[in-house]
Amino acid sequence: MSITIKQLQHFVAAAHTGQVSRAAQRCYVSQPSLTTSLKNLESTLKVQLFTRHSDGLRLTVQGEGFLRHAEHMLHTLEAAVEETRNSVSSVEGRVQIAITDTVSEYMLPKIIGAMRRQLPLVEFEPVERNRLEIEDGLRSGEFDLAVVLVSNLSRAPDIRRENLLKSQRRLWTSFDHPLVAQKSVSLREIAQLPFVLLDMDEHVDTVGRYWGAIKLKPKVVFRTKSIEAVRSLVAQNVGVTILSDLVFRPWSHDGGRIRRTVVSSAVPSMDLGLAYRRGAVLSEATAASASTLRLLAKTLTRESQPRMDDEPQ
Repeated sequence: MSITIKQLQHFVAAAHTGQVSRAAQRCYVSQPSLTTSLKNLESTLKVQLFTRHSDGLRLTVQGEGFLRHAEHMLHTLEAAVEETRNSVSSVEGRVQIAITDTVSEYMLPKIIGAMRRQLPLVEFEPVERNRLEIEDGLRSGEFDLAVVLVSNLSRAPDIRRENLLKSQRRLWTSFDHPLVAQKSVSLREIAQLPFVLLDMDEHVDTVGRYWGAIKLKPKVVFRTKSIEAVRSLVAQNVGVTILSDLVFRPWSHDGGRIRRTVVSSAVPSMDLGLAYRRGAVLSEATAASASTLRLLAKTLTRESQPRMDDEPQ
């Protein structure tokens, strides 16, 4: 028996909702049909994806691993459908796009992939710069377009910004950290814990502002420019951190597991978007590139949403 798209959709819905009844409603099928679909999927995989409890379903370790793949396959299919509907563009030209280090760290391969698929005739040149250099480059015409954290941009009237996605910042902890039992955590509670600080793309300034608003500071035990180091240290319970959903991943490279929890205190979102010089006439290639990046942002928004296994049990 082969695995069907419907089975993947039913599995992801059950994983997200934690209940057969709610998953069936989301998928517009009966509960018995969805239950049969899940059992057939487990039979095909020869593993148990869920444990059944009186309060609903919980993912097994194998289920957590398969969920990442299932979501990726469904997101890829959605992106393929949207891209096919929009068709591959015949636009030609050259576009130089500036990006900050956060965008380079997390999004550059995806940006390159989307550009190659949608705009195969456009010569695409990404350049990594800091925020001030990007703003100056847009003014001078060095860069046609920029993908940046628009929440970090200055309020200069000659730079136009366009929000693509808003990524909520949440608390990251080890999988078995005591705080994962709570629905939300305040900054005052987090202030009592060792904290791992990511130092890239003006993130330290952002951290200082929202902690300073309540006249507290995190207990920083390690400061790093490597997000992979942050993931590993959090997974090993060296400390906790607060980072956005966009860069979240529930595991580290060394096999550790990470969970995220809502921060009840006021913490700003990380807003990603486009920037270009106000009043500039965008070339056909630049305008097509902007459209491709808008489509990519929709996919990234879906991929970064919290799942059932992020929530306390």
